[in-house]
Order: sequence, then C-alpha cells, then structure tokens
Amino acid sequence: MHGMQLGSAGMHNQIRQWCQGGFLGALIGYLLDYGYEVWLTADHGNIECEGKGRPSEGVIAETRGERVRIYPTPELRSQVTASFTFAQEWQPVGLPENYFPLIAGGRDAFINDGNIIVGHGGIAIEEVIVPLVKFERRTR
Repeated sequence: MHGMQLGSAGMHNQIRQWCQGGFLGALIGYLLDYGYEVWLTADHGNIECEGKGRPSEGVIAETRGERVRIYPTPELRSQVTASFTFAQEWQPVGLPENYFPLIAGGRDAFINDGNIIVGHGGIAIEEVIVPLVKFERRTR
C-alpha cells in the first residue's frame, strides 16, 4: 500500500492481480500439504485519505507522517494545530516523555491539498483493526 497510485481503487486492483497470479494460493496450498499451520495478517490497516495541507515546520516535528506528526512540546504542536484545524491534538497518556502527537482526523492527511493516498498511522477504525485469517484444509 505504500506508494499506491489511484488510492483504494489502485490498491484493490493490485491485490486482484496478485490473487489472479496464483502465487499466494499455491504457496498456502504447499504449506498446508506439508502440515504447516498457516495464518495471514498485516502489521496495520490502511485508509484512503485526501490531503488538506502539508505543515512546513522544518525540523520542529520529530516525525512528519502523512496521518500523524510528533512534536517535542505541546506548545510547538499547538502552533501547527492553529493552522490545521482538521487535526486533533492527541493526549500523550502512556507515551514517552516529550512525545506530543498531532493526528489528522477523518480521512484527512498532512499532504498537499487534494492529493489522494492510501495511508496509515491514524486513529480511523480501518487503520487500527487488521485482518487475521487462518487457512485450513477441510476433509469430507
């Protein structure tokens, strides 16, 4: 999904092509034939997002992601929040000291206005829940 062109439609097309190629299905079948327990998952979910503006804060942000940006102080984060009203200041409960996230809300992203991406790292349910599939052979 990283660098995906054409948003979710492009990602779905890419997955369709992988499936039609047969490699993944053949690999899963091979592993099951040899007695392996096969699970498939992802490290995170993703969501199609639209750019609402890219903060140009230079080195102020420690992490400059498309869905979340991290600031070393709440004051620096607040300065950026004032210009990017679509973003939410996340309370740093349970996070490291000097770690103040600014999270893009909804399907918004910290990228150029109107650009579309498939991103992750935010708080949308699609980004938080990941698939977990167990493959099994059934015998009759």
